[in-house]
Amino acid sequence: MKGRIYFQLLVAAVLACIATAACTRNNGNIGDWFGEWQLKSIEINGQDDTGYAGDVLWKFQNNIVEMVAVSTGGHTHISHFGTWMADDRTLTLDFTHSDDLNPAGSDKYSPPSQTMLSAGVTQLTIVKLSSSEIILKYDPASDSSIVYTLRKRG
Repeated sequence: MKGRIYFQLLVAAVLACIATAACTRNNGNIGDWFGEWQLKSIEINGQDDTGYAGDVLWKFQNNIVEMVAVSTGGHTHISHFGTWMADDRTLTLDFTHSDDLNPAGSDKYSPPSQTMLSAGVTQLTIVKLSSSEIILKYDPASDSSIVYTLRKRG
């Protein structure tokens, strides 16, 4: 009798561990993209954007990207949600979503202004993707380019 109860508790514990581990990667492993990334720097036409304060995080899980703009001091934040997909060369960000309370293009469904990304569908060239660093290039016009350098947090 004791052995049976022990076995049932063991099975329950193992299932709980599996369920908990599975939830950290909603809908499977997305590789190096998964997790929280700090946008460390923005370079515009080869020059550092000295106005950028390093206050934006990008979080990738499943096909959702959350960009979080953190206030100076880290006491408040604003989350911005979109979807993403990537192949070997291109990251596509889609900020055209909405809900009953927030229309498309609202703060919630547009990238933070300091990223200079559009509130639509944007394609960025993947310059580098590793488990610790992402470098992306965005060409908003034929005569301009923006380079984003992100570093993995934690």
